[in-house]
Amino acid sequence: MPLRTQKLFALAAIVLLALNLRTAVGSLSPVVNYIQQDIALPIVTIGLLGVAAPLAFAISTSLAYRPARRYGVELTLVITVLAIIAGHLFRALAWDSTSLFVGSMLSLLGMGVGNVLLPVLVRKYFPNRIGQISSIYITMTAISASSGSFFAVPVAEAAGWRLSLGQWALLAALTLLPLLAIRANSEEVKEPKLEGQKAIWRSPTALAIGVVQGMTSVFGYVSFAWLPILLIEHIGASEFEGGSLLALFAIMGLPVSLIVPVLADKYQRSHSLIVYFSATMGSIGALGLLFGSTSLAWLFVACLGLGPTMFPLALTLFNLRSRTRATVLAVSAFGQGVSYTLATLMVFLVGIFREVTGGWELTLWLLFVVAAGSSIAGIQLAKHNYVDDELR
Repeated sequence: MPLRTQKLFALAAIVLLALNLRTAVGSLSPVVNYIQQDIALPIVTIGLLGVAAPLAFAISTSLAYRPARRYGVELTLVITVLAIIAGHLFRALAWDSTSLFVGSMLSLLGMGVGNVLLPVLVRKYFPNRIGQISSIYITMTAISASSGSFFAVPVAEAAGWRLSLGQWALLAALTLLPLLAIRANSEEVKEPKLEGQKAIWRSPTALAIGVVQGMTSVFGYVSFAWLPILLIEHIGASEFEGGSLLALFAIMGLPVSLIVPVLADKYQRSHSLIVYFSATMGSIGALGLLFGSTSLAWLFVACLGLGPTMFPLALTLFNLRSRTRATVLAVSAFGQGVSYTLATLMVFLVGIFREVTGGWELTLWLLFVVAAGSSIAGIQLAKHNYVDDELR
């Protein structure tokens, strides 16, 4: 196959896969009340379903690393997409809360593997266009998150919650076409380890990237799990308003997904500034929902949505702060493992806060502390170090 054709198929695979990486995350919480009409879902179960996304993403960092190194990125992603399809279908056919959780975990595990391997796919096929291609796929990921939450309620009202959850299997199936076309290019992601090289967690820059992504994961998955319910109970929003404001939260990632990767690629000095901007917006959003007028809830949710501005930065830094493809894979697996483990704990903790206090004030204070504390990562990123150099 000519190189140009390979790149076209690879670009199609990157775009389509990115469109699938959040559909299972944002599509569930807006239709919880519809599901409860058929399946009993107590608040603890809803909390477990909210934990499913970051938990699956944390687990999948270890699932992705070894197969990708041994069998190649393309073949691993084919299996990944099959898991996503099966998960969507399984939870659409769910008969109780356990089957709903299992189906969600299956699709989310596949999406988690995609999270880890997409930066490697970008590095392999577009090593000289990392900023532009990262901008494209991160934007598609943001569209995936917003579309999952935006279409959830209208489809559930028109055709039921099962179709609302299961419709995304078709989009995942389309992703198989370009992946199968480039499957023959699968090869080991293996490079010799230098003598005396340290473990990945010994790199301050890798740790900073983990902190950057950790903040975005906490904001993202706490919001996808709890924001509609928080808005309904805290400010008296309707179910439709809760779903729409969750979509607004997700949509705020679109402009920054387009701008941040290109900006980060061209201007290294922007890395720390992006972190400070993200921390500021997240802090304003949390404090606004705590103390601001309920009529301005949309503005504070928009600020909250700008909090994870660091998300496209983190995904771009996997490549920009790594000198080899093997390091990209290692940093991606490490950073995402740390961040999603943290997000899992926070989502679960929010459920406990809600049960113990009966309100959401403690949760909003938690988001403020996470946002403000994440600014410390900007200090390390301002040094412009490479992970490879720190590990030698």
